[in-house]
Amino acid sequence: MKQAVIDASVVLKWYLADEEYSQKAIGLLDKYLSNELDFVAPSLLEFEVINGLIIAQKRGRIKEEKILTAIDGFESLEIKLRNLYFYYPKVLYYCKVYDRSAYDASYLAIADKERVSLVTADEGLYNVVKKDLKWVKWLGDV
Repeated sequence: MKQAVIDASVVLKWYLADEEYSQKAIGLLDKYLSNELDFVAPSLLEFEVINGLIIAQKRGRIKEEKILTAIDGFESLEIKLRNLYFYYPKVLYYCKVYDRSAYDASYLAIADKERVSLVTADEGLYNVVKKDLKWVKWLGDV
C-alpha cells in the first residue's frame, strides 16, 4: 500500500464542500478508505482540523452541530499520527531553511523521514518548497 503525509489543508476539504479542490481531497479519502493509500501525519493534525472547523463555523461555513459529526468522523479514520519528538531536528531544519512555522515544518519533516510524499493544499507552503522538495505535491495536481 502506498503511503502519504496529508496536512490539515487537505483534511478540512473533506468537511468544507465550498473549498476549492474538495473533490480531489475526497478522492484521496476514498483511496484511503479502500486501502489503496495510507495516511500519516504529525499529531498536531487533529488540533489543526478541530481549529479549522471552529473557524469555519464562526465564519458561517459549517453549522455547529456538524462540527462534532466531522470530528467523530475524522477520529474514526484512525489516521496514523506521529509524535514529533523523533522529528525535532528536521522540524527545526525546515523552519529555518524555508522560514515556515513549526506546524508546516512538522508535515515536511515526517514526509522526509518516512520517505513519502506530502500532499498539501496550502499554497504558501507549496510555493516555497516546490523547487527543492519534489515529494511535496499540490492537491490540485494529484
